[in-house]
Parts: sequence; C-alpha cells; structure tokens
Amino acid sequence: MTRLFIAPLPLILSMAALEADTPADQEAWPHPKGYVCYRAPSALTIDGKIEAAWHAAAWTDAFVDIEGDKKPAPRHKTRVKMLWDDEALYILAELEEPDVWATLTEHDATIFYDNDFEMFLDPDGDNHNYGELELNAFNTTWDLLLTKPYKDDGHAVQAWEIKGLKTAVQVDAR
Repeated sequence: MTRLFIAPLPLILSMAALEADTPADQEAWPHPKGYVCYRAPSALTIDGKIEAAWHAAAWTDAFVDIEGDKKPAPRHKTRVKMLWDDEALYILAELEEPDVWATLTEHDATIFYDNDFEMFLDPDGDNHNYGELELNAFNTTWDLLLTKPYKDDGHAVQAWEIKGLKTAVQVDAR
C-alpha cells in the first residue's frame, strides 16, 4: 500500500472556475461524479503519516481509467481523500500496488515513465489550460500546465510550478 500526501495546492486554482465562461456545449457533457470536500479543522502536516483529521474525510470511489469503459478496470485500487482550508487543498491518495518501484529523482522529470500518481487540476472543466501534478514512490514531482490535451495537439508548459507545494510518500510494505 502506498499513501501519497499532497499540499498545499493553492486555492486560487479552484477560484478560477468562478470567473470562467461556461462552454456552449457543456449541457452535452456527462455529469461528473461528485465528492464533498470538507474544511480541515486546522492546517495539516505533510509528513507521510495519517493524522486524525483524515479519519473524518470520506474516500472517493475507486479510480477508473480516464477513457472509462473503453479500457479494462484497473487491477488495483486507487482512491483519495480531500480536505481544504484557507491556504490549501489537501489530498491523501491511497494506491494498492504489489510491486512499488521508482527510478526518477529529478524534479520535473517525465514521471509517468515510473509507476506514478497523476492529478489533473481543471477548475472550469473545459480540458484547456489545466494543471497536472505527478509523483512517484520516491516523492519526485512533476508539475506542468497543459494548454489542452496532447491528443488535441496540446503543449506542456514545463516552467509552470505549483508554488508552496509540499508532498510526502509513505510506502507500507505489508
């Protein structure tokens, strides 16, 4: 079992959704699953340990492939818990993986060459100008901004950084 702790993700990312125009075809989009992200009772420590505040937060449903039913269901479960405060969005990710490994140690290396956890930050839900954060079992991170998906000729802005980002990884070798 691998647990990843991520914070703070600046809340300004989520505030952008309030100012975004609604795409004309949005009514045709599938309705996304919901998750209620509760306020943290206080700032959380990002050190790889689960503190009491996490116990009250609900788990998301188990993750599925980004292409949905077009791909087989994942063999191992991945899920997250989220909390927030005035400064940060906190994410606890739990990944079941019997063969945990990593090789990359340099920040902004192409982390998906290792087993990794990837999170996409798209406050207005339009698949354009969205942040991506990836991290591996060594706690190596890659944060980038995508102008649009690669499949739509999107380009990665490698110089984009999540200011104040803190992450921790705990590998439980049960």
